[in-house]
Amino acid sequence: MEVRLKSDAAVAAALGRRFARQVGLTAQAAAEVAVVVSELATNLVRHAGAGGTVELWREEAWLFIRSRDRGPGMADPSRLFMGREGRPGPLPGESLGEGGAAVMRLTDGVHVSNREGGGLEVVARKKLVLDDRRHG
Repeated sequence: MEVRLKSDAAVAAALGRRFARQVGLTAQAAAEVAVVVSELATNLVRHAGAGGTVELWREEAWLFIRSRDRGPGMADPSRLFMGREGRPGPLPGESLGEGGAAVMRLTDGVHVSNREGGGLEVVARKKLVLDDRRHG
């Protein structure tokens, strides 16, 4: 999904939750996926200027969530996961800076890197803990 506006981030989160439920995740796990999608999509709007994309897909026992932006990237992409550690903020109009830390807490693995040609790519994965009430 293309994300350029704050409203796109909300739509992406709702679609992420729906997709997670469709592949059989529990309501709790689907809610966590929605938070991850929301955080990644909000970062696209807030920091990337031209926005970017959020994608979800399933591979075997994993749900993957990927965001790609068209921004400048980061000098040290691992700082995305540090939260407010070492920051003076929040400054007026800024977030608390906890989105990346939340993405790490709510998933089973995250990789972030600068993209060749510019921009940042974040790939998170979440183990599929299926809702037994729906599958058995």
